[in-house]
Amino acid sequence: MNRIAIILGYGDNKKDNAMLFAMQLVVATLPFVEHINSWAIIVMTLVWLCTVKFSNFSYAFKERKLSIYFLLYFVWLAVGLIYTDNLAEGLGDLTLKLSFVIFPFVLLFNKRIDQHFLRGVIRVFYYTLFIVSIYMLIMAWMAFLSNQDLGHSESFSYFTYEKFASTIHIQPIYLSMYMVFSFFAVIWDFFIDPRIGLTKAGKLMAQIWAFHFYMMVILLSSRMELLVLLFISFVGIAYYDAYKKRSWAKAIVKMVVLLSVTILLLGLIPINKARYTEMVDIEQDYTQNKWGGRSIRIHKWLNALELIAEQPLIGTGTGDMQEELEKVYARNNFNIALEYNFNPHNQYLQTWASTGLIGLFFLLGILLLSFIYAINSRNALYIGLVLLLSLSMLTESMLERQKGLVFFSFFLLFFGGYYFNHKEKLALLPKE
Repeated sequence: MNRIAIILGYGDNKKDNAMLFAMQLVVATLPFVEHINSWAIIVMTLVWLCTVKFSNFSYAFKERKLSIYFLLYFVWLAVGLIYTDNLAEGLGDLTLKLSFVIFPFVLLFNKRIDQHFLRGVIRVFYYTLFIVSIYMLIMAWMAFLSNQDLGHSESFSYFTYEKFASTIHIQPIYLSMYMVFSFFAVIWDFFIDPRIGLTKAGKLMAQIWAFHFYMMVILLSSRMELLVLLFISFVGIAYYDAYKKRSWAKAIVKMVVLLSVTILLLGLIPINKARYTEMVDIEQDYTQNKWGGRSIRIHKWLNALELIAEQPLIGTGTGDMQEELEKVYARNNFNIALEYNFNPHNQYLQTWASTGLIGLFFLLGILLLSFIYAINSRNALYIGLVLLLSLSMLTESMLERQKGLVFFSFFLLFFGGYYFNHKEKLALLPKE
């Protein structure tokens, strides 16, 4: 039991353990229904209030500027209520983004977040995703066996995309993003920055674990998340093998093998093959586009840009964006978007359309500061996280749903808190 507690980051301090457990509860409930995750956030906030020391907050604000961008983003959303025509929708949007106010205090200013907290929270997250994925595979297999037409390609749909993710009532894009992060978390925890020695059996287990998360991304068939996984993997391989080890040949071989295996696996499942074929077919008529490929997505972006051109500085107001966007859809006879109430499927365009250039500036400030902190920290997983979020928002309005918003705000501020705590700890060490 003591070994398990150590692996999960627990020590002898009861207040530290309570705070760590509360944070782990938040990340462990992320894949499940929103109200469970909301209660976990409330518990974490209450634990923080009971254990925090409120001294030096003014100093923390000056040093930890990331908090300012999160808070200003929220404040600007509140200002947007002044000129909105849909106050109820605006208040709902503001409530959804309360984590932009709560998490800077609970996470970024939390002196308890150290290496043990970092490992413990990350491990609980990918342990949870592993258990969830095993459950999904079992349910998919049971559904597959109950289908009498086992030879039909539709039978395999239980193992991919929306049918596969529906077993835990989550959209494939968010679950895929969690799986991509878990993939890199395992590689970071066991190979890039291991804190415990691994036997050959242990290394093999970690490799199988990483491959499992990679296969889950393939099966979930979220095209952007798979591309992000490949891109970050290629960047990592180029850095560690080509740059640090000066082995370009080894780096190229790894990239070719990873890309080849990915293409091979995608071709084995008919639905996946159809989705990725549509993704690269920009000329296809969007009205015949079954899976929402590039052609239909580009139309969403063009319509969003048309809306942005009407009020580029301050946006439509908090709560008005979707209604105003649908007016543009109607004007341009974009009927499929009207029918399904599509948002821009791009967080940058969504933010710009809703809150104007001012809101977009705060969002980009969050990402830019996080990237600077990640580079300065030299933490590969932190860098990967910022890249994952920044790229994922190109094709999804991540901050408009709790599963994307909490993942974004929690982990960016959690890593930010760790970075500053570690930096201050190093500054106290005697200089040689």
